Amino acid sequence: APPAGVEGDFVAVAAGYYHSLALRADGSVACWGDNTFDQAPPAGVEGDFVAVAAGYYHSLALRADGSVACWGWKIHGQAPPAGVDGDFVAVAAGHVHSLALGRDGNVACW
Repeated sequence: APPAGVEGDFVAVAAGYYHSLALRADGSVACWGDNTFDQAPPAGVEGDFVAVAAGYYHSLALRADGSVACWGWKIHGQAPPAGVDGDFVAVAAGHVHSLALGRDGNVACW
């Protein structure tokens, strides 16, 4: 469960190695747990997000416009600070890699 003080009308969740994410109905993301690599900022992440994914030490959120926001550990390129532009409909995060499913059915990996 989210720690005391992390409230919201949650619609989706994701669990990383030592951190968790919860997507609120308003499109913002609540984060908690280990934040060693900025993968779970205590203030959360504001945005117009529709999906979340959590990897080992990185986090992803799919924006309503189809682009992907990334934060956290980026040593292997799994969380580019500028995010990833595209027309995506789903995101997934692995140990040190990330994926997004394009509206056209193709998969992007980084």
